[in-house]
Amino acid sequence: MARPADRVPAAAALKRERCTRGWKGWPCKKRTCSICSLTWARDWRRVLFENLKALGVPVALSAVTPPGQDELPYDERVCAHHGPHKHGKRYGCRVDEDALAEWSRDVSRRWKRLHNAARSACKREMGRCLPLATRAWEPQARGPGHVHPVFALCSPDDVRVAESYLRHVERLAPKHRFGFVGRKRGVSMQILEPIRAAAYLSSYLIRGKGSKATVQENARNPHLPHMLIWVSPALTRSTGVTMRNLRRCRQLWAVRMGLLPPPSWPAVELARVVELAGPWPVRGP
Repeated sequence: MARPADRVPAAAALKRERCTRGWKGWPCKKRTCSICSLTWARDWRRVLFENLKALGVPVALSAVTPPGQDELPYDERVCAHHGPHKHGKRYGCRVDEDALAEWSRDVSRRWKRLHNAARSACKREMGRCLPLATRAWEPQARGPGHVHPVFALCSPDDVRVAESYLRHVERLAPKHRFGFVGRKRGVSMQILEPIRAAAYLSSYLIRGKGSKATVQENARNPHLPHMLIWVSPALTRSTGVTMRNLRRCRQLWAVRMGLLPPPSWPAVELARVVELAGPWPVRGP
Protein backbone atom coordinates (compact mmCIF):
# COMPACT_ATOMS: atom_id res chain seq x y z
CA MET A 1 0.00 0.00 0.00
CA ALA A 2 1.35 3.44 -0.90
CA ARG A 3 2.35 5.76 1.92
CA PRO A 4 0.45 9.06 2.26
CA ALA A 5 3.49 10.97 0.96
CA ASP A 6 3.52 8.78 -2.19
CA ARG A 7 -0.10 9.30 -3.09
CA VAL A 8 -0.97 11.55 -6.01
CA PRO A 9 -3.01 14.63 -4.96
CA ALA A 10 -6.63 14.52 -6.09
CA ALA A 11 -6.28 17.68 -8.21
CA ALA A 12 -3.23 16.29 -9.98
CA ALA A 13 -4.95 12.95 -10.57
CA LEU A 14 -7.91 14.66 -12.26
CA LYS A 15 -5.77 16.95 -14.42
CA ARG A 16 -5.83 15.85 -18.05
CA GLU A 17 -2.88 16.19 -20.36
CA ARG A 18 -3.71 18.53 -23.21
CA CYS A 19 -2.36 18.44 -26.77
CA THR A 20 -1.06 21.76 -28.10
CA ARG A 21 0.45 20.55 -31.38
CA GLY A 22 -2.30 21.94 -33.59
CA TRP A 23 -2.85 25.39 -35.07
CA LYS A 24 -2.19 28.18 -32.53
CA GLY A 25 -1.83 25.69 -29.70
CA TRP A 26 -5.11 23.85 -30.32
CA PRO A 27 -5.25 20.02 -30.20
CA CYS A 28 -3.94 18.38 -33.38
CA LYS A 29 -6.85 15.81 -33.49
CA LYS A 30 -4.60 13.23 -35.17
CA ARG A 31 -5.02 9.49 -34.61
CA THR A 32 -1.22 9.13 -34.39
CA CYS A 33 -1.02 11.59 -31.46
CA SER A 34 -0.51 9.96 -28.06
CA ILE A 35 -3.00 12.41 -26.48
CA CYS A 36 -5.62 13.00 -29.19
CA SER A 37 -5.83 9.37 -30.35
CA LEU A 38 -8.09 8.31 -27.45
CA THR A 39 -10.65 11.02 -28.22
CA TRP A 40 -10.36 10.23 -31.93
CA ALA A 41 -11.06 6.53 -31.31
CA ARG A 42 -13.97 7.23 -28.94
CA ASP A 43 -15.56 9.54 -31.50
CA TRP A 44 -15.25 6.99 -34.30
CA ARG A 45 -16.77 4.31 -32.07
CA ARG A 46 -19.79 6.50 -31.46
CA VAL A 47 -20.04 7.41 -35.16
CA LEU A 48 -20.04 3.72 -36.11
CA PHE A 49 -22.59 2.67 -33.49
CA GLU A 50 -25.04 5.53 -34.05
CA ASN A 51 -24.98 5.39 -37.85
CA LEU A 52 -25.08 1.60 -38.29
CA LYS A 53 -27.82 1.32 -35.66
CA ALA A 54 -29.87 3.82 -37.68
CA LEU A 55 -29.93 1.37 -40.62
CA GLY A 56 -32.40 -0.87 -38.81
CA VAL A 57 -31.57 -3.85 -41.04
CA PRO A 58 -28.87 -6.56 -41.06
CA VAL A 59 -25.57 -5.77 -42.74
CA ALA A 60 -23.13 -7.78 -44.86
CA LEU A 61 -19.52 -7.53 -43.72
CA SER A 62 -16.55 -8.90 -45.63
CA ALA A 63 -12.76 -8.49 -45.73
CA VAL A 64 -10.45 -7.85 -48.68
CA THR A 65 -6.98 -8.99 -47.66
CA PRO A 66 -3.48 -7.99 -48.83
CA PRO A 67 -1.45 -10.31 -51.10
CA GLY A 68 0.62 -13.25 -49.86
CA GLN A 69 4.32 -13.88 -49.37
CA ASP A 70 5.12 -13.66 -53.07
CA GLU A 71 4.55 -9.89 -52.96
CA LEU A 72 4.89 -9.20 -49.23
CA PRO A 73 7.75 -11.42 -48.02
CA TYR A 74 8.46 -11.87 -44.33
CA ASP A 75 11.47 -10.30 -42.62
CA GLU A 76 13.49 -13.33 -41.58
CA ARG A 77 15.44 -11.29 -39.02
CA VAL A 78 12.34 -10.67 -36.88
CA CYS A 79 11.63 -14.35 -36.13
CA ALA A 80 15.03 -16.00 -36.79
CA HIS A 81 15.42 -16.82 -33.08
CA HIS A 82 12.55 -19.35 -33.40
CA GLY A 83 14.59 -21.50 -35.79
CA PRO A 84 12.95 -23.24 -38.78
CA HIS A 85 9.19 -22.62 -38.67
CA LYS A 86 6.15 -21.72 -40.75
CA HIS A 87 5.63 -17.96 -40.66
CA GLY A 88 2.54 -16.79 -38.83
CA LYS A 89 1.09 -14.72 -36.01
CA ARG A 90 2.07 -17.34 -33.44
CA TYR A 91 5.76 -16.51 -33.81
CA GLY A 92 5.34 -12.75 -34.21
CA CYS A 93 6.47 -12.82 -37.85
CA ARG A 94 6.35 -9.49 -39.69
CA VAL A 95 6.43 -8.45 -43.33
CA ASP A 96 9.63 -6.82 -44.56
CA GLU A 97 9.43 -3.08 -43.81
CA ASP A 98 10.55 -1.94 -47.27
CA ALA A 99 8.05 -4.20 -49.05
CA LEU A 100 5.28 -3.13 -46.65
CA ALA A 101 5.99 0.58 -47.13
CA GLU A 102 5.99 0.20 -50.92
CA TRP A 103 2.70 -1.76 -50.95
CA SER A 104 1.02 0.63 -48.50
CA ARG A 105 2.10 3.80 -50.30
CA ASP A 106 -0.91 3.89 -52.66
CA VAL A 107 -3.16 1.24 -51.10
CA SER A 108 -6.08 3.66 -50.67
CA ARG A 109 -5.99 4.63 -54.35
CA ARG A 110 -5.79 0.99 -55.47
CA TRP A 111 -8.71 0.03 -53.25
CA LYS A 112 -10.82 2.79 -54.76
CA ARG A 113 -10.04 1.54 -58.27
CA LEU A 114 -10.82 -2.05 -57.27
CA HIS A 115 -14.10 -1.06 -55.62
CA ASN A 116 -15.23 1.01 -58.62
CA ALA A 117 -14.33 -1.76 -61.09
CA ALA A 118 -16.20 -4.41 -59.05
CA ARG A 119 -19.15 -2.05 -58.64
CA SER A 120 -19.39 -1.50 -62.41
CA ALA A 121 -19.14 -5.26 -63.09
CA CYS A 122 -21.86 -5.94 -60.50
CA LYS A 123 -24.16 -3.39 -62.18
CA ARG A 124 -23.65 -5.08 -65.53
CA GLU A 125 -24.46 -8.50 -64.06
CA MET A 126 -27.25 -7.66 -61.59
CA GLY A 127 -28.53 -4.34 -62.91
CA ARG A 128 -27.55 -2.55 -59.72
CA CYS A 129 -25.02 -2.52 -56.88
CA LEU A 130 -25.52 -1.86 -53.19
CA PRO A 131 -24.14 1.42 -51.84
CA LEU A 132 -21.44 1.11 -49.19
CA ALA A 133 -22.74 1.83 -45.70
CA THR A 134 -19.23 2.04 -44.26
CA ARG A 135 -15.68 0.98 -44.97
CA ALA A 136 -12.94 0.37 -42.39
CA TRP A 137 -9.26 -0.58 -42.53
CA GLU A 138 -7.58 -2.94 -40.07
CA PRO A 139 -3.94 -4.03 -39.90
CA GLN A 140 -3.09 -7.71 -39.86
CA ALA A 141 -0.67 -9.09 -37.28
CA ARG A 142 2.01 -9.43 -39.98
CA GLY A 143 1.80 -5.70 -40.81
CA PRO A 144 -0.25 -4.82 -43.93
CA GLY A 145 -3.87 -3.70 -43.68
CA HIS A 146 -7.04 -5.23 -45.03
CA VAL A 147 -10.32 -3.46 -45.69
CA HIS A 148 -13.85 -4.26 -44.47
CA PRO A 149 -16.70 -3.17 -46.79
CA VAL A 150 -20.15 -3.11 -45.14
CA PHE A 151 -23.52 -3.12 -46.95
CA ALA A 152 -27.09 -2.78 -45.67
CA LEU A 153 -29.32 -5.75 -46.58
CA CYS A 154 -32.93 -4.65 -46.98
CA SER A 155 -34.18 -7.72 -48.88
CA PRO A 156 -33.10 -11.28 -49.85
CA ASP A 157 -32.21 -9.95 -53.31
CA ASP A 158 -29.68 -7.61 -51.69
CA VAL A 159 -27.77 -10.65 -50.45
CA ARG A 160 -27.34 -11.90 -54.01
CA VAL A 161 -26.22 -8.45 -55.16
CA ALA A 162 -23.63 -8.27 -52.35
CA GLU A 163 -22.35 -11.75 -53.25
CA SER A 164 -22.01 -10.69 -56.89
CA TYR A 165 -20.00 -7.60 -55.90
CA LEU A 166 -17.66 -9.69 -53.73
CA ARG A 167 -17.15 -12.24 -56.52
CA HIS A 168 -16.02 -9.45 -58.82
CA VAL A 169 -13.77 -8.01 -56.11
CA GLU A 170 -12.05 -11.39 -55.74
CA ARG A 171 -11.73 -11.76 -59.52
CA LEU A 172 -10.17 -8.31 -59.92
CA ALA A 173 -8.13 -8.25 -56.69
CA PRO A 174 -4.81 -9.59 -58.12
CA LYS A 175 -4.83 -6.87 -60.79
CA HIS A 176 -4.89 -4.24 -58.03
CA ARG A 177 -2.40 -6.07 -55.78
CA PHE A 178 -4.90 -7.43 -53.23
CA GLY A 179 -5.40 -11.00 -52.05
CA PHE A 180 -8.41 -13.05 -50.95
CA VAL A 181 -11.95 -11.90 -50.14
CA GLY A 182 -13.49 -13.14 -46.92
CA ARG A 183 -12.80 -16.87 -46.58
CA LYS A 184 -13.72 -16.82 -42.88
CA ARG A 185 -15.51 -20.10 -42.09
CA GLY A 186 -15.46 -20.78 -45.81
CA VAL A 187 -17.74 -17.88 -46.80
CA SER A 188 -16.99 -14.54 -48.45
CA MET A 189 -19.14 -12.45 -46.11
CA GLN A 190 -20.92 -12.49 -42.76
CA ILE A 191 -24.47 -11.26 -42.17
CA LEU A 192 -24.63 -9.46 -38.81
CA GLU A 193 -26.84 -7.18 -36.79
CA PRO A 194 -25.67 -3.56 -37.17
CA ILE A 195 -24.64 -3.31 -33.51
CA ARG A 196 -22.43 -6.39 -33.79
CA ALA A 197 -20.79 -5.05 -36.93
CA ALA A 198 -20.11 -1.70 -35.22
CA ALA A 199 -18.64 -3.47 -32.17
CA TYR A 200 -16.43 -5.62 -34.40
CA LEU A 201 -15.09 -2.68 -36.40
CA SER A 202 -14.56 -0.35 -33.43
CA SER A 203 -12.73 -3.05 -31.43
CA TYR A 204 -9.74 -2.51 -33.73
CA LEU A 205 -9.52 1.09 -32.54
CA ILE A 206 -10.43 1.14 -28.86
CA ARG A 207 -11.13 -1.29 -26.00
CA GLY A 208 -12.98 -0.61 -22.77
CA LYS A 209 -15.22 2.28 -21.73
CA GLY A 210 -14.91 5.53 -19.84
CA SER A 211 -11.68 6.03 -17.90
CA LYS A 212 -10.65 2.42 -18.66
CA ALA A 213 -10.72 2.91 -22.43
CA THR A 214 -7.42 2.24 -24.18
CA VAL A 215 -6.44 2.95 -27.77
CA GLN A 216 -5.39 -0.05 -29.84
CA GLU A 217 -2.06 0.19 -31.63
CA ASN A 218 -4.02 -0.30 -34.86
CA ALA A 219 -5.24 3.29 -34.64
CA ARG A 220 -1.65 4.60 -34.76
CA ASN A 221 -0.39 2.23 -37.49
CA PRO A 222 1.57 4.36 -40.00
CA HIS A 223 1.05 1.87 -42.86
CA LEU A 224 -2.73 2.31 -42.99
CA PRO A 225 -4.53 4.92 -45.14
CA HIS A 226 -5.04 8.38 -43.72
CA MET A 227 -8.82 7.82 -43.52
CA LEU A 228 -9.22 4.56 -41.58
CA ILE A 229 -13.02 4.67 -41.52
CA TRP A 230 -15.56 6.08 -43.95
CA VAL A 231 -19.30 6.27 -43.28
CA SER A 232 -21.81 6.99 -46.02
CA PRO A 233 -23.01 10.63 -46.07
CA ALA A 234 -26.52 9.29 -46.61
CA LEU A 235 -26.33 7.89 -43.05
CA THR A 236 -24.62 10.84 -41.38
CA ARG A 237 -27.09 13.31 -42.92
CA SER A 238 -29.98 11.51 -41.24
CA THR A 239 -28.31 10.97 -37.84
CA GLY A 240 -26.10 14.06 -37.62
CA VAL A 241 -23.44 11.99 -35.85
CA THR A 242 -20.16 12.92 -37.53
CA MET A 243 -16.62 13.49 -36.29
CA ARG A 244 -17.06 17.23 -36.91
CA ASN A 245 -20.28 17.43 -34.90
CA LEU A 246 -18.80 15.46 -32.00
CA ARG A 247 -15.90 17.91 -31.86
CA ARG A 248 -18.44 20.73 -31.89
CA CYS A 249 -20.24 19.08 -28.98
CA ARG A 250 -17.08 19.47 -26.92
CA GLN A 251 -16.75 23.07 -28.08
CA LEU A 252 -20.37 23.70 -27.08
CA TRP A 253 -19.66 22.19 -23.66
CA ALA A 254 -16.78 24.67 -23.24
CA VAL A 255 -19.12 27.52 -24.24
CA ARG A 256 -21.69 26.40 -21.67
CA MET A 257 -18.97 26.31 -19.00
CA GLY A 258 -17.91 29.86 -19.90
CA LEU A 259 -14.53 28.78 -21.27
CA LEU A 260 -15.13 29.91 -24.88
CA PRO A 261 -17.22 32.64 -26.58
CA PRO A 262 -20.43 31.58 -28.38
CA PRO A 263 -19.77 29.97 -31.80
CA SER A 264 -20.75 31.58 -35.10
CA TRP A 265 -22.17 28.43 -36.71
CA PRO A 266 -25.15 28.48 -39.11
CA ALA A 267 -28.47 28.08 -37.30
CA VAL A 268 -29.19 24.62 -38.77
CA GLU A 269 -25.77 23.28 -37.75
CA LEU A 270 -26.05 24.80 -34.28
CA ALA A 271 -29.46 23.18 -33.77
CA ARG A 272 -28.07 19.80 -34.86
CA VAL A 273 -25.11 20.07 -32.44
CA VAL A 274 -27.36 21.17 -29.55
CA GLU A 275 -29.62 18.19 -30.20
CA LEU A 276 -26.61 15.86 -30.31
CA ALA A 277 -24.96 17.34 -27.20
CA GLY A 278 -28.07 17.06 -25.05
CA PRO A 279 -29.44 19.36 -22.32
CA TRP A 280 -27.24 21.51 -20.09
CA PRO A 281 -25.23 20.64 -18.02
CA VAL A 282 -23.53 17.98 -20.08
CA ARG A 283 -20.13 16.34 -20.25
CA GLY A 284 -18.07 16.43 -23.41
CA PRO A 285 -18.60 13.30 -25.61
